Amino acid sequence: MISARGRPTGRRISTHRRDACLAPPFRLGRWMAVVMTRNGRPASAIRQGEIVEEIVDNLKPWKGRKSRDVVSAEVKHTVSLVLEWVPLESKLFDRKQNRDHAKKLDHALSKIEPLLVSAPGALGALLFSPPIPRPLKLPFKSIEQIEHECSARFNSFITELRRLRKICRRAIEGIGHHPNRNHAKSTCAHCAGCLTGELSERKITGTQDNAFRTITSLLYEAVSGQKDIDLKRVCDAWLRNAP
Repeated sequence: MISARGRPTGRRISTHRRDACLAPPFRLGRWMAVVMTRNGRPASAIRQGEIVEEIVDNLKPWKGRKSRDVVSAEVKHTVSLVLEWVPLESKLFDRKQNRDHAKKLDHALSKIEPLLVSAPGALGALLFSPPIPRPLKLPFKSIEQIEHECSARFNSFITELRRLRKICRRAIEGIGHHPNRNHAKSTCAHCAGCLTGELSERKITGTQDNAFRTITSLLYEAVSGQKDIDLKRVCDAWLRNAP
C-alpha cells in the first residue's frame, strides 16, 4: 500500500470482499444476541439431533421412495440453515432502517442522471467512451461507430441507475417486516412447509395433528429452545400465502 507521500507502508491491501448482505463479525454477534434474547437460546446440540430425527419421522411416508439417510440429510441441512438465518433476518428486513437509507440513496442517485446528461465536451465523451486498445490497431473506428458505442454505454448505465431508484422507491414505500413480527416463527413455518412439500407424501394442512404444524414447532424449538409451542397462527398465515 502507498502512503499519501508516495512511500510504501509495508501493509498489503486485502482483496477479500465480504458478502454485501453480511455485517462485520462484531456487529453480527450483537444482532444475534438481541435476537436470542427475544426468542430464547437454541436447543443443545444433542437435542438438535433428536429434533432432526423427529422431523424425519413426521415426514413419513417419504416422497419418491427416498431413503432415511437422504431425508435426514435434507432435514439436518434445513435445521442448520434456520439456525444461521434467524439471527440475521430481523436486521436485514428492518423496515425503518431500509426506508431511511433508501431515501438518502434515492436522493443521491437523483442528482447523477442530470449531471451526466449535462456533462460538457470531452468529459461527456470520456465518461462513456469504449476502452482504447493499447497498442492502437488498424483500422481505426469511425466517428459514427464511437458515438454509437458511447450512446449504448450511456443508455445501459442510465437503465441501471433507474433500476436502482425503482428499488429505492419500493423500499421507501415499505420493504421488510413489521418490527413486532416474530421472524423466527415465520421462518420456521416456511421451512416446515418446504420440507413437507418436498419430502413427504402427506398433504399439508393446518390441523393440529398434521405434520406441518408439528414440524414448525420442532424447528422453532431448535431455534429458541422452547418446546411444544403451538404455532397455529403462523402456519395458517403460510398456508394462505403458499404457492
